[in-house]
Amino acid sequence: METPQKDISPICSRILLVEDDPEHVFIALTVLRQVLGDDTQILVAENAEEALGIIEKFTDTDRPDLVLVDLYLPNEGGFRVLSGLRSHGFAPEVPIFVVTSSMYDRDVALSYELGACAVLFKPLSRAQLKEELKRMGILR
Repeated sequence: METPQKDISPICSRILLVEDDPEHVFIALTVLRQVLGDDTQILVAENAEEALGIIEKFTDTDRPDLVLVDLYLPNEGGFRVLSGLRSHGFAPEVPIFVVTSSMYDRDVALSYELGACAVLFKPLSRAQLKEELKRMGILR
């Protein structure tokens, strides 16, 4: 019997998730593990300050393979995290996905200006995540 091939490329083994709502953290963790597997290491930051502190400590050898950022963290935190990722050289080497409930064109446009590769809408779904990961070449 042949072993089924994984859909996952080893490029995505470590993820930084920045989300302040515990329910959305649960949904994102569930979806990420369903799509990428249980071996994926997922670091969770609950606010912009925590995320920025984590980002500052990353080196080229230990930074995440993918970052998901809630755009509407308190005090425009999502935009601050995107700016922090950009200033620390994450974009374009590390795919950055914004996860938001915002339907404002200016929020989406600013997300892309600040280095986002994709804007996903809440609640995060397997289909939406898979589609973007395939587009980025992370999934086959």
